[in-house]
Amino acid sequence: MRTKKNVIALFTLMITALSATAAFAQERVISKADLPQPAKTFLDSNFKEQKVIQVVKDTEYLVKTTYEVLLDNAMELEFDGKGNWKEIDGNHNPIPESLVPEKIGQYVQQNFPMQTINKIEKSSVKYEVELANDLDLEFSLNGEFLRIDD
Repeated sequence: MRTKKNVIALFTLMITALSATAAFAQERVISKADLPQPAKTFLDSNFKEQKVIQVVKDTEYLVKTTYEVLLDNAMELEFDGKGNWKEIDGNHNPIPESLVPEKIGQYVQQNFPMQTINKIEKSSVKYEVELANDLDLEFSLNGEFLRIDD
């Protein structure tokens, strides 16, 4: 009998924990006007020809917020909670060269002249670049080539 009560108590605890987790992770559609100013400025400066189709604000545990932006040319961008870009995904189309750090662009042009950069992701320690042939390259924040990622 005690085992049955323990199982029921454990099951109740698990359901409560899952419900609490769901309450702390929220995604909701917002307007472009609700983006942080740096994200709006970035979009207006670099994608003025494209229309913003959707903006999703994703809040995890009331601490970490990201914004996911979909453009009418199928390009997807991700911004951190302050509006700094984290990722630009061309969805198999080249991203604008002006958005690629100069050293990274030069490296790709010299070593992969027939390829375009279709995705770039910036973290706190490195850049990750995906080429049109699906080859992934890693670079330091100052643009030094680190390695080819499998």
